[in-house]
Amino acid sequence: MWYLMERKVRTGRLKKGMYVSNLDRPWLDTPFLIQGFYIQDKDEIRALDQYCEYVFIDTDRGIAADMYWDENFTLPSNKFLDAFLINRIREVDYKYETTVADEMSAARVAFEGAIKKFLAMVSAIKQGSNLDLKKIKSLLNPLIESILRNPDAMLWLSQLRSQDDLVFSPSVHHTVIAIAFARFAGLPQDDISHLAVGVLLFDIGKLNVKEEVLLKRRLLNDEEFVKVKQHVDEGYDYLVLLDNLHEESLNTVLTHHERYDGSGYPNKLSGRQIPVFGRLAGMIDCYQAMMSERPYSAAISAHASLQKLFGWRNKYFQTELVEQFLKCMGVHPTGSLLEMKSGEVGIVISQNPERHIKPNVMLLLGKDKKDLGNYPVVDLMGESYEVLRGLDPGAYGIRPRDLYTEGRIY
Repeated sequence: MWYLMERKVRTGRLKKGMYVSNLDRPWLDTPFLIQGFYIQDKDEIRALDQYCEYVFIDTDRGIAADMYWDENFTLPSNKFLDAFLINRIREVDYKYETTVADEMSAARVAFEGAIKKFLAMVSAIKQGSNLDLKKIKSLLNPLIESILRNPDAMLWLSQLRSQDDLVFSPSVHHTVIAIAFARFAGLPQDDISHLAVGVLLFDIGKLNVKEEVLLKRRLLNDEEFVKVKQHVDEGYDYLVLLDNLHEESLNTVLTHHERYDGSGYPNKLSGRQIPVFGRLAGMIDCYQAMMSERPYSAAISAHASLQKLFGWRNKYFQTELVEQFLKCMGVHPTGSLLEMKSGEVGIVISQNPERHIKPNVMLLLGKDKKDLGNYPVVDLMGESYEVLRGLDPGAYGIRPRDLYTEGRIY
């Protein structure tokens, strides 16, 4: 007896050469006249994606998929981070080994080197070179080592340094935050490395999207949005061919646009179907995007970004993950502009591990809102200063990146 080998596949995982045997809706509700056909080109895939969330393919008649969908489908998840979110037990208890001031020099070398090397790799890939995972890990290791000694120096630099490339520079900034959170959660160093590789590379598929689309100064039309969404699958398809790329890194790339309520893409995974690294990567991507100047949207403060994330818990993002992320970053994250009740204005330069609502602040403006010049640092744990509010980037004409570039702070 012959049995039909039908497998359920999300439309985002379809490829040329698959045989579509059935749809998730009646054939008459779609423009497909033939009930059962081989996929010939990307236009047919786009059409299927427009009308269906998933289809059934006959694996005896066409090529197989690299991922199938069923109600119990899950991807492997990092056991240490999942356990931390459940019981708050850290596998490794990292200690602060340096002060921000002492760590700043090494952090700057590591951060600047990572930006330069990564953008050079992206440029080489555009010219036809293959991605070298050894080089990826060599640029990540100094970042990881510095953040393990003291995360605040690198987080400070990440907020102050301008982005040379609006498409791929953010990848390094995302990675810094991911490593800092992994340190906070007590992940072993190998696991931190797997996370860092995945976060650094999760937008690599954007190499196949025209830059004018990615930097467009208005909302994308439907066709452009479909193309941008394809960067996830295209990045995954490119990276899955590499040797020695860890499964957790690969799955981070695949799932960083999935959302906890199933509203994401490309596979509409939900809840724990999304590996925890993917859940974290998606949240960091969203958080960093809100704080960045984009062609179609003004930046908001880190404090406001965290408030938005908190409002999206158990919807787009896992509640426990959001709550721990807020504890890691602090109520006022490093790099945030703050106005004191006394009238002074300053910038957060580091967190107090014992009490994250009381960071260390470098005062920039006095009560009269004039430049102080010498920029004293105050510890809100032991000082009489109280925070009135967080400020959006550019408030009172302050541009911390300019102060950093001019060498007036650190």
